[in-house]
Amino acid sequence: MQTANSQVNCSSASDIIGALQNILAHSQQISDFKTPHSRANHIPNTNYPAIELKGECISNIVAERQQQLDTVLLDISGLATVMGNIENLHKQLVEQKNKIIQSMTFYKGLVSSLWRLPTEILSQIFHLCLPEDKYLSPASKQAPMLLTTICRPWREVAMGTPSLWCRLHVEPTGRDWEKAVAFYHSWLKRARGYPLSLAFKCWNSPEHLSLLQPYVKQISSLAIRVYHRSGISENLLNDLPRLPALQELVVQARQAPNFSPMTSISTSRLPSTMRSLDVSDLPVFDITRLSWFNSVWVHLTNVKISTSHPGALLYLLRLCPNLSSLTVRTSSFYKAQILEPLTHANIQSLSIVNHSRNIGCLTGLFNALSLPNLRVFELCYGASNLWSRKVLKAFLARSRCSLESLIFSGQLTVTEVQQAEYIALIPSLNIVVDYSSQHFS
Repeated sequence: MQTANSQVNCSSASDIIGALQNILAHSQQISDFKTPHSRANHIPNTNYPAIELKGECISNIVAERQQQLDTVLLDISGLATVMGNIENLHKQLVEQKNKIIQSMTFYKGLVSSLWRLPTEILSQIFHLCLPEDKYLSPASKQAPMLLTTICRPWREVAMGTPSLWCRLHVEPTGRDWEKAVAFYHSWLKRARGYPLSLAFKCWNSPEHLSLLQPYVKQISSLAIRVYHRSGISENLLNDLPRLPALQELVVQARQAPNFSPMTSISTSRLPSTMRSLDVSDLPVFDITRLSWFNSVWVHLTNVKISTSHPGALLYLLRLCPNLSSLTVRTSSFYKAQILEPLTHANIQSLSIVNHSRNIGCLTGLFNALSLPNLRVFELCYGASNLWSRKVLKAFLARSRCSLESLIFSGQLTVTEVQQAEYIALIPSLNIVVDYSSQHFS
């Protein structure tokens, strides 16, 4: 008698169907277990195993049932095997379905104009897919990583476009740092010598320096957030390699209020290519600290800094003759004082961010300052302040600038009457009152 065991190795749909048909046939053949002597099953006396009823021996019936049981057990084993084969076959069919759909999609795509686009145009489209963030997170579900998973042609174009890989946000990964370094290197190597913009979310280990080393001649922008509370020495920044192509440096230390990393960075490590410096998150600068960077200030066009000394601010402007944009953060200015007049011809954007009610020094500062090329002026306060309209109007009149935007943000209140006074001085002036400013977040 053929059993399902003969079909144990079946893998095709026809083999599986054949095995199932055999099992079904067997079950039908032995589905009736009644005999003319079934009532003998109820005989209570079992002391006579060889009782014969109408010429048929019970022992023969038992032997037949044993054979039937063996057959059923074999069928059950075979059915289990067939069910496993069905599951495997289902997986194979699903995989085949996906491959067929993928192949259909590919060949349908061949008639699409998208596939006939030159590589240069496709590269530009890929650029438009990049997040607007200054530094890109290496996430698999966003460009440029996502572009490498769509299809082989797109992967080749994405991998072959160096400018897609020039920005990177490096995050700490703990025990997986070595694996992460390998990934970061593979990312940065795709830039093929293009200028790099790198950001380190947590600069707290000499290992980060090793990541920079192969690309020191490419790094044009570097942002570092230092966590001093973890016990990392601020001298770590002094080990920063020379970056001859560096144009922008950002240093943050929000969790280390007494951290002064700029005191340990040698000026020789800040090249003449520097154009932008953002240390507004660091402790306030005074004139002494400003003097440490005389060789750097002269080249800067954009500065963000914290200071509570009005004289230091004017001194900074003297050190930066090419400065076009300045943001000053302060929590407490000194009292008003008479300062030596200063005219800076290149400042186009000025932002004063004050966190306290004390604005006495602003009076002395703006009485001494003239900015004839100023285009955007922002005053932002974290607390309600009594701002002297007379001082501001005198500053604008003295500067004779073609101011385009005057922005009041934070908690500074400006009435419509006051706005009209400023517009009377500069008719084309656009005044913005923004109470949702994020300067104080």
